[in-house]
Amino acid sequence: MAKERVFMFRNTGTEEAPVWEKWFAKTVADAVMMSDADGEEQTVVDYVNAKIGDLIGGAPETYDTLKEIADYIASHKDVADALDAAVGNKVDKVAGKGLSTNDYTSEEKEKLEGVEEGATANDTLYKNQTPSTVAVGGIPKGYVPPTDGVEAIDMIDRLLHPYVAPTVSAAMKPANGGVVEAGTSQSVTAVDVTITMGSAAISKIEVFDGAASLGVLTSGIKAGVNTVTLTAPLTVTANKQLSVTVTDADNKTVTAKTGTYTFVSPYYYGSIAVDAAVNEALVKAATKSVTAKGNKTFTFTCSNQRMLFAYPKSYGNLAKILDANSFDVTGTFAKSEVTVDGVAYNVYVNDPSTVSAFKMTFNY
Repeated sequence: MAKERVFMFRNTGTEEAPVWEKWFAKTVADAVMMSDADGEEQTVVDYVNAKIGDLIGGAPETYDTLKEIADYIASHKDVADALDAAVGNKVDKVAGKGLSTNDYTSEEKEKLEGVEEGATANDTLYKNQTPSTVAVGGIPKGYVPPTDGVEAIDMIDRLLHPYVAPTVSAAMKPANGGVVEAGTSQSVTAVDVTITMGSAAISKIEVFDGAASLGVLTSGIKAGVNTVTLTAPLTVTANKQLSVTVTDADNKTVTAKTGTYTFVSPYYYGSIAVDAAVNEALVKAATKSVTAKGNKTFTFTCSNQRMLFAYPKSYGNLAKILDANSFDVTGTFAKSEVTVDGVAYNVYVNDPSTVSAFKMTFNY
């Protein structure tokens, strides 16, 4: 035991900034006595007790240990959680905007933001459900507003600015129809729609083939020509006319028709030899005229030749044939029937003659 040593640690710094060093006390007094910052000596026990007292800080006996404090917090965890949630959901104060029991809900705030400057608390909706007895301005007789009402300013606009429908015309592209030969085909890629504006802006232009929609335009619509490109090119092989529906901002529509493709079997005319057999080859070798049914005037030049005039039998018989001097020469022509490209034709051929640039008129 005589050779055993007990080492201690002592503060060679200050209380605020301690510097601990390993120290061997030579006497009992050295081991149990120490100096404070003011040089007053005190025992180590007194020093430690003083520091513990500072830590407790006058807490009641029930909560003067860390164990007692921990137990209290654990038993009141729900309160602590509620406080944490309340702090997390707190509303921050914004400069210039105090917090009070009069703050608005989000719904009320959105409603207030939608109120224009100068608005009043009065109801500005017109809701009278009695039909109007007379037409006034743009309000027709018998008008009844929607049950939820119409803004007064809109009613005034209707009164002072009566509805005027737009004027619309339409044309197919690349060609706006016409008479074409049966057995051929035509392609339509777009429709030009020309608009003279009415009282409302135009919201939509739509092209139809019967009930089938071929193309729609909903933006960039202006006064003048508007081109509606078809969703896919349309191949036309029979009589065809397209329609266009123009819808304005008042949800009113105006319809216009394009030109019409009319497919016909052609007329044939010309001079033939005296002894030529009247058949399909002879008819098809003559001059072709792709035109619709109607009275026709053609010019013939013959050198001891006959005149030939042929057309679809479905048109009926000719009523009269007139020469250049308007003389009725119907009796000088003989009629026969020939099938041309599967179509029955009436073929008129007269007696031989010699004429130059001689006009003949064929009437139904």
